[in-house]
Amino acid sequence: MSATAPPYRPPVKVAPGVHLLQVPIRIPLRYINCYLCEGPNGWTLVDTGFHDDLAEEAWGRGFAALGITPSQVRQILVTHYHPDHIGAAGWLQELTGAPVYLHEKELPVLDLFFGGRMREQMADLKAQFCDEGMPADLVEQILIHHEHQWQRVLPFPTITPLPTGSRFQIGTYDCEVIWTPGHSDGLAVFFAEPEGVLFANDMLLAKITPNVSLWPNCRQDPLEDYLESLTRVEALPVKVALTGHRTVIDNVASRCREIREHHRERLAIVAGACQVEGGATAWEVCQKVFEPERLTIHQVRFAMSETLAHLVYLVNRGKLQKRGNRYLPV
Repeated sequence: MSATAPPYRPPVKVAPGVHLLQVPIRIPLRYINCYLCEGPNGWTLVDTGFHDDLAEEAWGRGFAALGITPSQVRQILVTHYHPDHIGAAGWLQELTGAPVYLHEKELPVLDLFFGGRMREQMADLKAQFCDEGMPADLVEQILIHHEHQWQRVLPFPTITPLPTGSRFQIGTYDCEVIWTPGHSDGLAVFFAEPEGVLFANDMLLAKITPNVSLWPNCRQDPLEDYLESLTRVEALPVKVALTGHRTVIDNVASRCREIREHHRERLAIVAGACQVEGGATAWEVCQKVFEPERLTIHQVRFAMSETLAHLVYLVNRGKLQKRGNRYLPV
């Protein structure tokens, strides 16, 4: 284990029959929230962490703390394709023999970033970022970083797809599968209405905002998707949202409003960064908004893609225009 790796934290009960296991991750977020949910026929795991030594240790110690044997794990739910959520799913599947579930709309995105189309996707990402003004040497660092991320999603799980609007049993909770694109194309949340429990993963986060990114070969107005998903979730009678990082959220409607306001402010900042003679490239806007020289390469990638998501949203609504690779006021 790296000397700088976050320490193991034992599982904590956060709802009846639901235990939070914060699996350490070697990125600035430091932990991903995974959940062990006890049901009448065994345990459901929700999200997994990267597949590395930190995850293997955390899951082993978490099982021991709760008195769980691998054979008692009956299913593994992955909420979206990001490697900190799906990375250890294949290893856990081999360990437990349990099926791995993922929303049906996320399967093609997983294939793009970590499956059979990954090389094609990385070539398209390189072209996109370079065309939008990012220096080529920085793009190459991003591609190398992605290769390292791919190594942390192996072995690849066998996946059973979950349809939108279906039901999925998480422990004792009978949940509706609700498609909420934006943070990723096929991200889903899982809502148990009688108990008011929302398995929210990265759809909602406390104190920080979920990344909303524009990627090649994916949905082309992800911020519009995300804001619509916020509206959908805000209307649910949620008592507690179990999030993918940081703390749980007790007032979901209030947090939805705060995140919506954040994006209004960010859109104004992005539009303002284009109010210069000749307009600005996406990379120039990204530099003004995020100060990427202060970020890790992991963060630079998402800063650029989130800048693009906001620029596209403004262009689609007639607030900006694009000429070549420059964004200008209308």
